[in-house]
Amino acid sequence: MKKRILLLLMVLTCVAVRSQSQVTSEQAYVEDEKIKSLFSNIGQMGWWLSADFAWSKFDGRNGFLGGMSGGIIINHSYSIGGAGYWIIPSQNLSFSGINDTADVYLYGGYGGLKLEYRLNPTKLVSIAFPLLIGGGGAAYSTWGPKDWYNTHHDDLFGNSYIWDSYFVIEPGVTVGINILSFMRMDAGIGYRLTTGIDLPDVSRDMFNNFNATISMKFGIF
Repeated sequence: MKKRILLLLMVLTCVAVRSQSQVTSEQAYVEDEKIKSLFSNIGQMGWWLSADFAWSKFDGRNGFLGGMSGGIIINHSYSIGGAGYWIIPSQNLSFSGINDTADVYLYGGYGGLKLEYRLNPTKLVSIAFPLLIGGGGAAYSTWGPKDWYNTHHDDLFGNSYIWDSYFVIEPGVTVGINILSFMRMDAGIGYRLTTGIDLPDVSRDMFNNFNATISMKFGIF
């Protein structure tokens, strides 16, 4: 009797193992037959939107930039998106002797594709390596910072004296702190490298300089 029970258990075990093996093989076949795509195994997806602020120098003069960036985040660490920055109007960026009737002020901005890789993105403190690749422009205008509040003046572009465009690449490194699960603050430095700007009385590499940056990011990280 015991031999019969033992034999029955062995038969049932073999049937179960064979069935499981067959199911596994069928699942593997189904997986192999699925259509493969570029983003089949992309993993966790998120996004970010950021308000950015930076200090820099232009032709040896202190200046500030404001801007925004945003895009998607893949597997918490890889980001791809876009960014744009503009020079905040400042009396410190005025130039004499270029226009016959009035001082001119430096305006401009740049933007493009923004890539980033972040180490330890889920920790309280993380380190990121952003890279911006794009283009921009710079202009002299007789419209000064005070004229933004004076309705008797024409628009900025109507008072532009001369302008030029350029290609820009800006690598950097930042330290991030996760304030909330959806809010992160980044602070760091970058170096803005351009192809050169052709404006009177300033060097062609006047935009080539360091940025000290601070950003407030919101999103799903």
